[in-house]
Amino acid sequence: MQPAKSPLSKHMRLFSFAVLSAYFSVTAMAQDLNSSLNEAKDICASITAGNRAAAKAAGYDVDKLCQNLGSIGNAPVEQKAAAEVSAPTPRATVSSSAQANVKQANVVAPVAVAGTEASVRTKDLKPFGYDLFANVPSTFAASTNIPVSPDYLLGPGDELQILFYGKLNQSFSLRINRDGMVDFPELGPLVLAGLSFGEAKEMLKSRVAAQVIGTQVNISMGTLRTMQVFVLGEAYKPGAYTLSSLSTITHALMSAGGVSDIASLRNIQLKRHGKTIATLDLYDLLLNGNISDDLRLQSADVIYIPTVGNLVSIDGQVLRPAIYELKGQARVEDLIALAGGLGPKAFPQSARIERINGDGFMTVVDVDLTTKAGRQLKINVGDHLRVDAITNFSKDIVSLTGNVNHPGDFAWQSGMRVSDVITDLDQFPPDLDLDYALLVREITGGAEIEVINFDLSAVLNNPGSEVDHKLLSRDRLIIFSSHRPRSETLKPILEKLSRQAKLGDSAKIISVRGQVKFPGQYPLVDDMSLADLIAAAGGLSEGAYRTATEVTRTDLQDAETATFQTIPVSLSAKSAESFKLEPLDNVLFKTIPEYRERETIRLSGEVVFPGEYTFVRGETLGSVIQRAGGFTEIAHVKAAVFTRQSLKLREQQEIERLQELLQQQVSNVSLQKASSRDGLSAQQQLLSQQAIADLDNAQAVGRLVIPLQQIISGMEQDIVLESGDALYVPKTRQEVTVIGEVQQPTSYFYDSKLNIQDYIDRSGGMLENADGKRVYLVKVSGEAVMPQRRVSAFFRKRLVIEPGDTIVVPLDMDEKLDGMELLTEVSQVIYQLSLGAAAIKSLER
Repeated sequence: MQPAKSPLSKHMRLFSFAVLSAYFSVTAMAQDLNSSLNEAKDICASITAGNRAAAKAAGYDVDKLCQNLGSIGNAPVEQKAAAEVSAPTPRATVSSSAQANVKQANVVAPVAVAGTEASVRTKDLKPFGYDLFANVPSTFAASTNIPVSPDYLLGPGDELQILFYGKLNQSFSLRINRDGMVDFPELGPLVLAGLSFGEAKEMLKSRVAAQVIGTQVNISMGTLRTMQVFVLGEAYKPGAYTLSSLSTITHALMSAGGVSDIASLRNIQLKRHGKTIATLDLYDLLLNGNISDDLRLQSADVIYIPTVGNLVSIDGQVLRPAIYELKGQARVEDLIALAGGLGPKAFPQSARIERINGDGFMTVVDVDLTTKAGRQLKINVGDHLRVDAITNFSKDIVSLTGNVNHPGDFAWQSGMRVSDVITDLDQFPPDLDLDYALLVREITGGAEIEVINFDLSAVLNNPGSEVDHKLLSRDRLIIFSSHRPRSETLKPILEKLSRQAKLGDSAKIISVRGQVKFPGQYPLVDDMSLADLIAAAGGLSEGAYRTATEVTRTDLQDAETATFQTIPVSLSAKSAESFKLEPLDNVLFKTIPEYRERETIRLSGEVVFPGEYTFVRGETLGSVIQRAGGFTEIAHVKAAVFTRQSLKLREQQEIERLQELLQQQVSNVSLQKASSRDGLSAQQQLLSQQAIADLDNAQAVGRLVIPLQQIISGMEQDIVLESGDALYVPKTRQEVTVIGEVQQPTSYFYDSKLNIQDYIDRSGGMLENADGKRVYLVKVSGEAVMPQRRVSAFFRKRLVIEPGDTIVVPLDMDEKLDGMELLTEVSQVIYQLSLGAAAIKSLER
């Protein structure tokens, strides 16, 4: 028979269970935890010394359990609060949501009428204020560690931290129970619920001072109670939320993830006991920082979010273009104030409201924001206000552009001249053209222009003279370089002159060709002479025929037929000044007979005097070699490489042609093979791709194989030179090279006793895929000696090899071509180009 358990043992077991369950279930059972902690703390507060000794005899360490209980009540507060007020999953930015933009933009757009399309600029606007709820935190515990104000109303679940000092030195925590009371040591039960924190502190201090003589008390708030509120209506996640007792309306909104895409931001209602006690306008919070309406919540409060109210939009030159919700009757100035005011480039005299009239059609209301009537014009639901910007049109300025150090605009004043803008040569780079400059002036209200040319040197030397033109507002001065082309600068001027040409009045444009520095088209100015045109074109070139020129003139007087007249003009100073040009004249400045640009040839390598030589028309290579002193003693004349620019261009064209043909052949063969369900073999594809890649990398050389030794000795016809020709003469060569399909392609010291087969054998012999019947020899002069198929073995033995020659062993294509015969030609071209390029590179080192 077991002994009856004492009430103390039962009490200790209950106490231990409360402490241990609270210790191990902090995050799992928030409400059970509160009741367990309260019960355990009551036991700790009321235990006596005798109870402590009896508990120790029963195997319980009361002090340690109470200490753990205190850590439970204090340490996990933040975790508990975070768990109790967890918010929905973070949401994306509302105003960046395409769906939100479309919803409100469609509502606001005044063109949202059947048969019309929404305005692009209105659809691009975003609703104002919804970014406040973007990326809300996943937990909301902002009020757990902030000071508690004296007006905070105490309620069941709030905890007070009590500190006695003086006669008694003791600290403990008191939690207000469900009846609103606390069991205060030395004072007994006290009702605190319904009192403000400040009132409770004063009451407790006075009671302690009166009843506990010699002891003072310090009172602070511990863990705050939680409460349940409801967020309903157009919330992002409507429902019931457990919040801290210090939470306000905005805390509840953020806990609910914010508001939906069609929620009102200006009429958020706080309901308590079925009555609306406050309305929160988030615009007031966002625009003015006013939080006076963000009231503190109480348990069971309801935050109701209605749908969005009247919407309007504004864009253009305002600081914050967006879609706005109106609150009550609004005027234009109210909407502009919501948008942050006018921008610095706003043109307040020009604004308009797009509106749907009473008949259901679109209309526009012009608004002058500089007038009181315009600012106080009433805004209707769905209106769209646009504020225009100032124009880029500038008045009372003069522009300086072109070849100047600091181009820009200058303030214009009446009586201003060119010399007031152009004061000295320091304003310009060194390549200034002093003989030709333009003044472009707007006429007929800016619709047309006229052009005046002037002598810049005369303006600088004689300011105030006739050539120093008076300027008008919006005149443009254009300065030119003596070295850079003028076509791009003149292009917009010529285009405008062409556009303003009228019936019976030709465009004031003239053309110049031939031996001038800058041929092209130029504007025709009043009383323009041939001398003026020469100055405009930068002057005559070195090869200009200065005795006479010719002007082709177009006559459009006959409405049926245009006629052309060629007029010869002397280029004497008097004639050039007196001959006046007309619209559409075409002037040709001829070239001196037999005048040509300097033609040169470059001799390099083993030449006595290498370098670039100028030659006359019809001169030959042998003549230039004699002028260069001939060749040195170690020159290998047979190995000389002669290149020509015209041949290089033709070679490049041939490379491109072969590449295109090869790609076409690969495509055709692939199609044929595909139709027969038998594609190109892997080896064919590899060969084709390699050949195309080689052609991509191949560079034209332009080599012309010449018998240079015979030319020098007079046995062969000499070569007439062309500009750009080049002759490379190497040192005496002593090697023979083997390339292609051999085991070891390399070069060997020349041995007169060896033949082609001997050199091939020295390279390890031919590979399996080599074509032994098509082995050929590239002579040091660049000539390719090809064998005959039937006598190839004899050919290889009897052909004379000289130092510098190259033996080429090609790939056997007979069994691999199968429709790809072009590969043979391509491989030979690539070998030839590579050998020529290698020869030139060896000479350039």
